[in-house]
Amino acid sequence: MEDDAPGAQGLMLAEVWPTGAAYAWETDDRRLCWASLAESGSSTRACASEPLTPPVKSPKGVVPLATLFTDGWVRLFAADHQEVTSATCDGTPLKVRRVDTVAGGARMLYAVRFTDYTTGNITLRLNYKGTTSETSFSLGDIGDRTCAETL
Repeated sequence: MEDDAPGAQGLMLAEVWPTGAAYAWETDDRRLCWASLAESGSSTRACASEPLTPPVKSPKGVVPLATLFTDGWVRLFAADHQEVTSATCDGTPLKVRRVDTVAGGARMLYAVRFTDYTTGNITLRLNYKGTTSETSFSLGDIGDRTCAETL
């Protein structure tokens, strides 16, 4: 759909792996979209139906946004008005990829990748105006692998 085309910022690489990649972008009307593409030709794409959906949390917050599949399982999430400084998944250190800023600078997108469906809880250490805090979100209960087994 032409209306779902990337805005001036263009495509943002969320994650790359040997046989594919995941992308995110913001449309001109501030809807967030994401897609995954695989070497095999398979792909998925989706966009929020309304601008700034889900709403940007104020003064701060963490929002799970999307799950992307190809050669792995990627969770895209946002930190509103704050920065992720480290992450763990069920106590195991986790690599978090900083994707880019959207929503007029209020929302920073991040991605985490696992080899397959993974259960567990991600704990994030965040920085907000020089103050650190922690929060967590669940990866869900789909899958038979835990964070410690897949990292």
